[in-house]
Amino acid sequence: MLRATAIFLSMMLSVAVLEAKEVSPETSRYGGTLVWGVAYKPTIINPILTTQSVSASLQGLIFNELIRLNAKGEIEPDLAESWEISEDGLVYTFHLRKGVKFHDGVECTAEDVKFTFDAVIDPKVNSPFRSFFSLVAEFTAADKYTFQVVLTKPSAPLLYRFIRPIAPKHILGNADPKNSPFNYRPIGTGPFKFREWTKDDQIILEYNPDYYEGRPYLDKIIVKTYANSQQLWAAIMRQEVDLVLFIEREDYDILKNDPLFRNYAYPIDHSFVISYNLKDPILSDLTVRKAIACGINRKEVIEKISFGHGVECNGPFYFGSIGYNPMVKPFGFNPGKAKQLLAEAAWQDLNNDGILEKEGQDLEIRMLVDERNEIYRKMAMLFRQQLQEIGIKLVIFLYNDDMELTKSFLERNKIQAQLNLLPTRVDPDQVFEEWTTQGPEKIYKLWEYDNFEVERYFSLGKATLDKNKKRWIYQEIHKFIYEDQPLYFLYFPFFFHSVSSRIDNTDDFFTLNMPYNSMRKWFIKHQ
Repeated sequence: MLRATAIFLSMMLSVAVLEAKEVSPETSRYGGTLVWGVAYKPTIINPILTTQSVSASLQGLIFNELIRLNAKGEIEPDLAESWEISEDGLVYTFHLRKGVKFHDGVECTAEDVKFTFDAVIDPKVNSPFRSFFSLVAEFTAADKYTFQVVLTKPSAPLLYRFIRPIAPKHILGNADPKNSPFNYRPIGTGPFKFREWTKDDQIILEYNPDYYEGRPYLDKIIVKTYANSQQLWAAIMRQEVDLVLFIEREDYDILKNDPLFRNYAYPIDHSFVISYNLKDPILSDLTVRKAIACGINRKEVIEKISFGHGVECNGPFYFGSIGYNPMVKPFGFNPGKAKQLLAEAAWQDLNNDGILEKEGQDLEIRMLVDERNEIYRKMAMLFRQQLQEIGIKLVIFLYNDDMELTKSFLERNKIQAQLNLLPTRVDPDQVFEEWTTQGPEKIYKLWEYDNFEVERYFSLGKATLDKNKKRWIYQEIHKFIYEDQPLYFLYFPFFFHSVSSRIDNTDDFFTLNMPYNSMRKWFIKHQ
């Protein structure tokens, strides 16, 4: 009897242990499918060429990068488990992980890394990323697991250029990258493997059981393409999709209180600005530029134009980044101060029409506004009302084609300012081209900003590897630029995203950097 009881208890204990294993949190996370809805067709998927659409995002799932950004915007190891930079800043040496395999079983080595970057800089390939590596003298594979880069001169921002997906040499080495079947059946080393691309532009990925960081929790990710945003919205309402990125603010405001969705909103790394032609007789006067800064009510603009979804911008760097100087005190909305400044600059309302004059000329500013952008149009109208209160006449000059913005066009129409978006990167090294005459012309930068001190400090910062020294240099740049007011900084608008509440562990993804590789950690909550 005792023996039978012991056997029974042993069996019950075994069942309990088995059940415990079945319901353990780690085990219960595996399985299921995520449906990702998009309202635009995917393009080719090729690390050497792809720049846009959901295809660019899928690269973070199908491929690994040499190094990558994490949710905090910090560079961390990926295919390269470590690296060092020579004392003179001219040689970068990356040490690759051993045993990482492409989805077809071939090991990824330094030859694949070298091939990828060689293809990027090959003028025959004409990669959109070619200009990133203008300072590179050569790429070399020192041995099977060592990749080296030799530069013509030091460049601190260059490390960020190696955040690039790595393509397989054994597949693309002898192919035309623009016309290869690989573009529609990509093979990488990432956490998910390409499975199918259907005629209706549905892309199916499945988990990689051999992924070097461990298999993803999800079994599949399906990208489902809809004809337009209206159809995608209907699919969200029917709960046909689990994930939608970059939704409209109006849609976010509807979904944010719905328990079926987890919604995210955060400021982007671009700021609305009014850029000035500093050679213009009126705007060349710093006192006038300061008066404009005091005459615009940014809080009202954020509330009326972006319905409260905005963070005020006070300089060229993203808030909280190492370049952001918390000691810079912004010009607050102060119409009385604005009027005082304009009076100091000898602008007066002599004919009592509400607009100030000097030497027979009205205080008029002609501002370019892209009429294709509804936010710009509404914002410009509000600026016109606000500046009217301090005696400035704002003339809005609409355009709808960037090709119109030629030098003769600007001179003929006496354009003095432009409303646009300016990059304000988290990494200040990457802002160099936007603020120096050494950078290429940008469509958002019609007039060069020429400030010797800013140029000199940017050059110092770009060549400095010491983080504390770099912080001091860039915070000085922040101070210089804000004091000079070469443009008026407005605010950072927001991105909006939505994911089904049945999907968990998503917070690390929904950041400014959106590390797609982190989707390998997403899992479906089981009730």
